[in-house]
Amino acid sequence: MSIKPELRRELLTLPAEERQQLADELYESLVDESLDPEWERAWSDEIAQRVKDVADGRVELVDADDVHSELRAELSDARR
Repeated sequence: MSIKPELRRELLTLPAEERQQLADELYESLVDESLDPEWERAWSDEIAQRVKDVADGRVELVDADDVHSELRAELSDARR
């Protein structure tokens, strides 16, 4: 099944906030609610450790805008 071109065009003309809401709803409809409890526990432990590392000053946080700028520059250089 494919999205009809006219529906696709209509959806892409929605304001950004509405497109974001729709994207969130679509994503949520794909998420498997029966996640493996062991995986969830391991991921929760990892998140807790990362938060502790930040709070204890063991890691340096990098602003996402800076990362994106650097990546764009690298990609631009690679295309030359």
